[in-house]
Amino acid sequence: MTQKPWLATILTNADQLPPMEAVQASLKKIPGYETLQFEPVSQEANHYVFRMHSALLAVTLTEVQADPEAASVPFSELKKACSRAWHWVDAAMEVPKANRQLLAAVLPDEDGLEPLDTALLLTCLTVAILKNTPAFAVYWNCSGMLHEPLSFMEHAVGINRQTIPVELWVEFRLILNSDLTLSIGTWGMKAFALAELEVSHSRHDAQWLLRWLFNLAHLMLENGPLDTEMEHTFGQSDKESFTLTYARSAPEIQRDGLEDVLNVQFEISEKPRSDF
Repeated sequence: MTQKPWLATILTNADQLPPMEAVQASLKKIPGYETLQFEPVSQEANHYVFRMHSALLAVTLTEVQADPEAASVPFSELKKACSRAWHWVDAAMEVPKANRQLLAAVLPDEDGLEPLDTALLLTCLTVAILKNTPAFAVYWNCSGMLHEPLSFMEHAVGINRQTIPVELWVEFRLILNSDLTLSIGTWGMKAFALAELEVSHSRHDAQWLLRWLFNLAHLMLENGPLDTEMEHTFGQSDKESFTLTYARSAPEIQRDGLEDVLNVQFEISEKPRSDF
């Protein structure tokens, strides 16, 4: 079965594409990609495609103001992403400055790359583009998450199958409920053929929940699905364990689809700690 393209959208004011040769040269300077061989497929003023041994790579420039329908990401969605960007306080000021979008795409050959390798390649392609063009923001299409460009490049340094940049690929959305509990869900795991994670109506604080789900997401991205029949121990002591159950997404998470998610239940002998 043909895989869908993996996409990242760079928000820019550049009026032309970064040169294909410059992007390729920057890509080959990234550790692990030094020996890549590229073959040009097509090249136009606002779009080019080149091939490596297991995937097609493409870069496309769209002028959002002149043709809003051509945008990879509508401004309405970017506005929502800004409101969720707790990790980047200036997102709402930077994103509106862009009037063009650069779309980076990786289309793996059939069975050519595993999702983890495809995500790594797209991340490195995005970095190679950022090194050759001005940018205001990076939008990771699989999760709907915005990143400050310099931060994106910094978090992409040294990434590989063991050093996985979960913070670039997976968005963790926190919801404060009316009873003052917190719910949290991931966006972006589905792209790796993994279930999204959720915690519903927890009394633990936001930092504690974020750290737990971040570590669980990393564990799944590195090792694959977790066995729901097992009790898992994870964290700083053997007192910290959790169970997983496939269930419908919690209503307060407000997912578009009705797919099952992995509901995480914590079993900890100590009281919740705000300094975890």
